[in-house]
Amino acid sequence: MTSQEKRQAVCDKYATIIGRNIYSHDLRDYCFKKYINNKYYSDCSSSICYSYKEAGYGFGILTTAGIYQSGTLTVVDADITNGIPDISKLRKGDMLEFAGTDAERPLNISHVEMYYGNNILCGHSSGTPSFKDLKGYCTSRYNSWAPGGWREGIVCVRRYIQDDGETEEEAVKLSGWKREADGWRFYLGNSGEAVRNSWYQDTDGKWYWFNAAGLMVSSTWYQYKGDWYYLEADGAMVKGLQNIDGKWYYLDQAGRMATEPVKLTPDENGALQYPGMAV
Repeated sequence: MTSQEKRQAVCDKYATIIGRNIYSHDLRDYCFKKYINNKYYSDCSSSICYSYKEAGYGFGILTTAGIYQSGTLTVVDADITNGIPDISKLRKGDMLEFAGTDAERPLNISHVEMYYGNNILCGHSSGTPSFKDLKGYCTSRYNSWAPGGWREGIVCVRRYIQDDGETEEEAVKLSGWKREADGWRFYLGNSGEAVRNSWYQDTDGKWYWFNAAGLMVSSTWYQYKGDWYYLEADGAMVKGLQNIDGKWYYLDQAGRMATEPVKLTPDENGALQYPGMAV
């Protein structure tokens, strides 16, 4: 396997615990195996270390400080400016170490996130593992100050799976629809980046919405700029008169749910027509 395939395997493993595990230091070893209460647990460092192990590329189940001190990991020259690393220097699976409030830890390091690709981080702080916008999260940490007087931003970036000769720029860019471990994404051929936080109109004329992690949203209502839209099981935005969960709704030709009365009129054959419907 190439380095990129190995890194993707690690990210795919992490994707399986998003929204699932419960935060715990004491039960951190129950990341991919169930505890006696049938639930999963992990913390920021164990969620990453176990994802590497489950993908077949384990380097030990380390603490956050252990990740910083490990001789099996290398330092990435990420050119950190105002708390934000140069994304072009990152690889999927890279570990971003952040300062916290504990002055007794090496370089005050107290948290780690993993680079998921496409400007997204994945990590486990309080709550459950989640995806985060890299720039937004790093900026927020950089602008937060510990009681000791230091910023809680990035301290360093560490890497385990090294490049195998093929640079990210030389790699074939992803393009089009791709079904991955955590769902469907659409990659733009000109950049190889997934559509994120945006609508995309496919060649069949149908519209799809992709969330911050680049995942297609489906089988749900979605509110966008004050209007409600419904996305079918295949992710496509619906239009017209629709029966959803046993209730009738009218969605106009832009997909927006009507909140005002809609007039249905019969055509010459008695069939009901609604606004914008082709005769």
